[in-house]
Amino acid sequence: MTDPITGRIPGHMHLTDFDIVLEPGDIRHPLRPVVQGLRLRVSNRGLQILVQGLVDEADRRAPVGITLKDVRVGPHGIDLYLKMSKSIFNSDLSTRLSLSAPGGQELRVALTDADMPAWVPLDMLLEQASQRGGAAVRRDPDVRNALLLDPAALLTRFGVPGRFAPGRWDVSTSSDGLELAFREHPRDA
Repeated sequence: MTDPITGRIPGHMHLTDFDIVLEPGDIRHPLRPVVQGLRLRVSNRGLQILVQGLVDEADRRAPVGITLKDVRVGPHGIDLYLKMSKSIFNSDLSTRLSLSAPGGQELRVALTDADMPAWVPLDMLLEQASQRGGAAVRRDPDVRNALLLDPAALLTRFGVPGRFAPGRWDVSTSSDGLELAFREHPRDA
């Protein structure tokens, strides 16, 4: 069922191993899905499209101009090449988004190998992302240039009815793109 239809170009995202059970909900949603497992693969091209959308949004909200020049995905993360501008200052910069799932409960997005000018307000940009993300996004208290994302809270914020069973997240990148997986693990196991 996960094989692409012959003659069609594969999509940018593939959701497989999607396991849910239904539990009673409320008046608005009489049945509420509980996700027990899933695997989401985002192709290299899909990541480029997603990153472009995020950079466009950041450009609209940030006190500096941000333009995406290139995106490269590999086993160590997602390398971003950007142009930032403020008034008469323009700079090319690069950084790597290193993705991990420390403890399996949240996803960490850390900016590593950053080549940025001192005038780029990185702390302010991360703080704004945290504030706008509500309970779904927060600054990582252990890693200065990182955010922690709660995937279940993000989905709830986007209006997806349901919840995730107790479980663990895992994330990896390769030259093919990104793979995000969730698997239920009972709390007492």
